[in-house]
Amino acid sequence: MKRFLSIIMSATAIIGACTACSEIEDGTTDIDSWEIPAPTYDPQVYTIKHPCMLHTADDIAYTKAHLGQSPWSEAYTKLKTSGYSNSDRKASPVKYLARLDKDNWGDGGGRWDDAGLRDEFYPGIHNNYTQFFRDCAAAYQLALLWQLEGDAAAADCAVNILVDWARVNKGILLGRGPKWKDDVIDSNEYLIMFQIHQAANAAELLRDYQGWENKESFGEVVDWLTTYFYPFCSRFLQMNNTDHWWMNWDLASMTAMLSMGILADDQDMINEAILHFKQGDGPGCLNRKGIIAMYDDPDSAEKLAQGNESGRDQGHNTLCAAMVGAFCQMAMSLGEDLFSLNGGRAIAFAQYVAKYNLVRPEVGTGYDVGTLTDASFVYDSSSLPFTTYTYNGGTMTAISGDKRGSERPGWDIWAGYCNTHDITGKYVCEMADHFRPDGGGGHYGGDSGGFDQVGFSTLMHYRPKK
Repeated sequence: MKRFLSIIMSATAIIGACTACSEIEDGTTDIDSWEIPAPTYDPQVYTIKHPCMLHTADDIAYTKAHLGQSPWSEAYTKLKTSGYSNSDRKASPVKYLARLDKDNWGDGGGRWDDAGLRDEFYPGIHNNYTQFFRDCAAAYQLALLWQLEGDAAAADCAVNILVDWARVNKGILLGRGPKWKDDVIDSNEYLIMFQIHQAANAAELLRDYQGWENKESFGEVVDWLTTYFYPFCSRFLQMNNTDHWWMNWDLASMTAMLSMGILADDQDMINEAILHFKQGDGPGCLNRKGIIAMYDDPDSAEKLAQGNESGRDQGHNTLCAAMVGAFCQMAMSLGEDLFSLNGGRAIAFAQYVAKYNLVRPEVGTGYDVGTLTDASFVYDSSSLPFTTYTYNGGTMTAISGDKRGSERPGWDIWAGYCNTHDITGKYVCEMADHFRPDGGGGHYGGDSGGFDQVGFSTLMHYRPKK
């Protein structure tokens, strides 16, 4: 673990009291004033029993045994009719991935000269990551089809998608000129990492298809992911120790890194991701900047945790809930229970998000958030405590109502854990009940928000209460 330990040693050199880990009553807090906690966690050697990541062999067997029953049967129908699980799909790989602002980068203007990339410009390159998130969603969904019904055509298609990308793509578009030399030309490119855990999960599900993990093409996929994307995940997590990038940015790199580590059997990579969750300097650490305050829920005997993006908007806040759930589930497959870490801070965080965003039964699903009013929600905003905090140059004095009610998949990861661990999980279970069965790519619009999480948590993670 030499590579990873050098990172940890620099982090552990700073010792202080963990003022952020204690409960904070209603008031005001400035995240930058918090002292960095003394490290309390060490690297572990994890047992990796493939398939791992989001789905273990036991998870797959459980789902297969219940496909003829509700709600798994309805969830399976959503998978097969998503539009991205067709076995005749062809990949659309690009040499360099870009996620750039159209106004600055869409017309091939002077910025391309400044970046030394004039020769790489073509119309649409600024937003070509859209091809990537669609192909990653397809690879994952096709891999699930193979695992659940032995569809060899689906497996072949998924493998071909991943191999095509591995053989064409050289990672993220980087600058070559003096202004952006060997660096991302827009920090939004770091958000491409949302798709990496989907590609890695697809490869993980496929590794035993006709012994693919023993073939050269599997190694090409692993090398592609770890060579071109891991360094940027690691760099971002190390540099995101200010109050500039929000929680979802950390989670994009954390889920990517953890999934690549499992796929590659790389203990250093796995530990780097998990220890960032436990004691990192960025907002992906739920023991520090990720959680603003912990509360007793006024309407139950459970805890609530106000997250880093609660005062920003609910589109990003619900994304964080989906990604924290995915991260904890992948770690759970390694035997590391992050759901329950430090008194269940992760669950308390998801509970806070769920309580605020749960719509009334009559609202249904598939609605336009712009049509919702305060009367559309089950719980009044006053039922959620809130601590004023400063982040990213602004002070949040109340939970944000912007995009309240945003519909994202993934709630059955939370509900499934609670139901199998004797935890009430009132609000995450109510949220999962309302949106069940959830879908994935193809069910939540054509923008990145519909593809940043893999979804299909009902199909793979729904578990009834004991």
